Amino acid sequence: MTARKNLPPHLLSGPFTVAQGTAHGLSPGRMRAGDLARPFWGVRAPTSALLSTVDRCTALATRMPAGAFFSHHTAALLFGAPLPPHFAVANTLHVGAPLPGRELRMNGVIGHSMVVDDADLFDLFGLSVTSPARTWCDLAGSLTLRQLVAVGDYLIHWQSPLVSLNEISQTIDTHRREKPLLRRAFSLLSNRAESSPESELRVIVVTNGLPKPLVNENIFAASGRLLGRGDLYFKDHGELLEYEGDHHRTDQRQWRRDLTRTADMESEGLHVTRVNAEDLRHEAALVARIARNLRRRGWLGAPRRVQ
Repeated sequence: MTARKNLPPHLLSGPFTVAQGTAHGLSPGRMRAGDLARPFWGVRAPTSALLSTVDRCTALATRMPAGAFFSHHTAALLFGAPLPPHFAVANTLHVGAPLPGRELRMNGVIGHSMVVDDADLFDLFGLSVTSPARTWCDLAGSLTLRQLVAVGDYLIHWQSPLVSLNEISQTIDTHRREKPLLRRAFSLLSNRAESSPESELRVIVVTNGLPKPLVNENIFAASGRLLGRGDLYFKDHGELLEYEGDHHRTDQRQWRRDLTRTADMESEGLHVTRVNAEDLRHEAALVARIARNLRRRGWLGAPRRVQ
C-alpha cells in the first residue's frame, strides 16, 4: 500500500482550494482521501482542523462570483452576534448576490438574490458582508421579536457599538420586508444589555405591560457604597430582576459572590428575583410572578399584552 502523502504544513490549519492543493503537488486521489473534508465544491480542509465561521467563509469566498457577499445568519455570526443555538451551529453559509444576479446554488450554501447598495455592504476580515444594520433587518424573517432585540442590543452596545440607532432606523425605512416587526423591535432596543437572555427578559417585561425597568443600573447602599449593578431594576418599587446563566451555578466563586450580593441588596430593603433559562420558556408564569412581587411593593397595575 502506498503511503499517504503528508500535507504541507501551511495546509494543515484550515481550508484550501483544489487549485492550491494541486499547486503544492497533491494529486486528485490525495485530495479525495479520508483525512480531508469537502465543505464546498472545489474546497478541501483537514478533518482535524476546527473550522470557524471565518475559515469557512474565507474558503467559500474563493469560489464565489464577483459581487457576491455573506448575509443573514452568516453575517451576524461574523459580527459575533448572539444567534439562537440552532443557527449558531449550522454548517450552511448564507450568500447574497445583488439583483438582477441569480442566487448562488451550491451544497452548504443558502443563496439569496437581494437589492443592495454600497451602504448595505461592509468589509470584515477581508470578506464582503452585509452591514450590521442591513444584517439586523434581514434577520427579521427568521427570528422572534425577543431574539431580534437581543441581536440589536449586541450591535449597539455602548462599549463597542457596531452600528448607530440612526443607521438602523434609516435601513428599516428602505427595507422592503418585515417592517412592522423591525419597527417594534427597534422601539425595544437598549445599548445597556450585557447578554442575550437579559435582552429577552427585558422584552418579556416591557411587552407584558409591566413597569419599564432601568437596565444595568448601578445600585448604592444608603451609606453610598456601591452594591452592584442590577440587570433590570424597578427603582420606584425596589425590585430587581437578575438573570442567572449556568456559569453562575457551575463557577463556585461566582455563585458565592451572587449570594453575598443578593444578601447585600436585600439588607438595604430591595427584593431580588432570580431568573433562569427555564423561566424564559414559560413567559406567562414568569410575568405573573414578577407582577405579584411588584404589587407587594406598591405597584397598582396589572400585566397586559402590549402590541
